Amino acid sequence: MKIAENVEMLEVKIPRGDNFSIIYPTLTWDNSHLVLFDTGFPHTASFIVDEITKAGFDISNVTDIILTHQDVDHIGGCRELLALAPQAKVYAHEVDAAFIDGRKVPTKLDKLEQKKRDGSFTDNDLPFYTMLKDGFAVAQLPVNKTLKDGEVLDFCGGIETIFTPGHTPGHASFYLQESQMMICGDAANISADGKTLQGSNPAMTWDSELADTSLDKILTYDLNGAISYHTGFLKF
Repeated sequence: MKIAENVEMLEVKIPRGDNFSIIYPTLTWDNSHLVLFDTGFPHTASFIVDEITKAGFDISNVTDIILTHQDVDHIGGCRELLALAPQAKVYAHEVDAAFIDGRKVPTKLDKLEQKKRDGSFTDNDLPFYTMLKDGFAVAQLPVNKTLKDGEVLDFCGGIETIFTPGHTPGHASFYLQESQMMICGDAANISADGKTLQGSNPAMTWDSELADTSLDKILTYDLNGAISYHTGFLKF
């Protein structure tokens, strides 16, 4: 779905048993860069490649992959995509980079590891724990460039890094300055009525107070629209 000049939101359907889930990675581009934001779960990169192709691009031409945060459903497909676009550079905020490259245990996995240590781990925790443990084992990878709050990448009309912690310690959103579109990752979701932005899913949020502050920060920007990784596009 083209949402602005040189901005395409991908609608990627990931099979899940008899059903599927949908994620919304985003492409932006100029004459010398093709940028992908977020990469899905491990072993699902082919579905993203299919949508990139449908949008009129070749995965081999991706020059930059920007990861909004550390979670396995955002970094999981990156290694597979890099095998098809080996020249691409990987970017993430400096705080979450340490979780993405393996220097630190990802926060959701670490929380479950702590439950195992203190004896509060239950059978209900096991499926999520197993998914995270297996997923991060193949997903973690080096980050070529770490980003700071306010740092602007000087391509594709200017891509501003917005530090939006809360969902994870180092979550970042990205403001496409030329189109005034915000790539929110998981820092914001579209409300059920499709009219407003809400904050990070509370059940998956590392720090709810920080997440609320980050949503407020996103809404201070002059926006034509926002893309939420799990709930799609909201036009302002």
